Amino acid sequence: MIRSIYLSLFTLFLFFVFGSATAIDSKELRQQQKVAQKERQAQKKERTENYKSSQKNFREYTKVIKKEYREQVPEYKIDFDLKHAELQADHEARVAEAAAENEKKTMNLFVNSSLNFDQATLERLQEEAKAYSDELFALKKQFAEKMHFEQIAFEKRKNKLFTERDQKALDKASELGMTKSFAPIIASPIGDSLTKSEERWNEKEKNEVIKLKESNRKLVSEFRNGKKLRDWQMKKMNDDFKLTWDEKSELHNLDAQSLFFNSLMMQAYQGEQVDQQELINKISEINKKKKLINIEYKKYREKNRIKRNKERQDILKG
Repeated sequence: MIRSIYLSLFTLFLFFVFGSATAIDSKELRQQQKVAQKERQAQKKERTENYKSSQKNFREYTKVIKKEYREQVPEYKIDFDLKHAELQADHEARVAEAAAENEKKTMNLFVNSSLNFDQATLERLQEEAKAYSDELFALKKQFAEKMHFEQIAFEKRKNKLFTERDQKALDKASELGMTKSFAPIIASPIGDSLTKSEERWNEKEKNEVIKLKESNRKLVSEFRNGKKLRDWQMKKMNDDFKLTWDEKSELHNLDAQSLFFNSLMMQAYQGEQVDQQELINKISEINKKKKLINIEYKKYREKNRIKRNKERQDILKG
């Protein structure tokens, strides 16, 4: 009995001694964890301030250089407009020359035929009219090609200018630390393991640095992808030019056929032996083909628009 009492007292003694020590240790541990948490919060605050300051400085800097380089574009535009005026005058002179030559040929036909519009004279007039129409179309296309060439040259000059601007912006972003990855401010175990709060902090930090980097990436992407986007746009300008003149060429060929059949219809009205119903059918068929061509090219353009929206988004995300 006495032995049992001594044993109980000894156990109680151990509890007070070691229990008190454990309580002291736990209090010190919590204090260390609290100090570490404050340090992490201070580091995070400093990082946030630096991040916001960098973005603000970058926006202010790029606003200035955008204005600076944008103001240089009108100088290039003047050169382009002067070239346009020169090409326009040259084109109109060529058209006037072609018109004069066509008028001369037509008048000679009238004179030589002595005002007798026989079948041979009418056929010759039709041939001359088609040749004149083809020549005018060729002149229009040549003028359009020259203007397109000058437009692309103008875009290339702007591209070179803006690529220089973009590089300055990228250099500034690098200087401000906006192109690097952020290191998460991780809580290390104080004691045997992380607390639940520390685990949540670490998980949040990993997501936070990803968001910060993505935010900087989006802000800088305009300048990182600028040249690629402008090169892509110039290529699409070339594609659109080709598509436009492919359509015009197809329609012009049908217009030439329509001109021929309309001439035959005029002969029918003048009493010539012509199958009018066949002519009406052929003219209707030509008009239908023209509508189908318009529909087909409208489809091409709409499909291009959809594809290009996706391509543009991919470039901007790069």
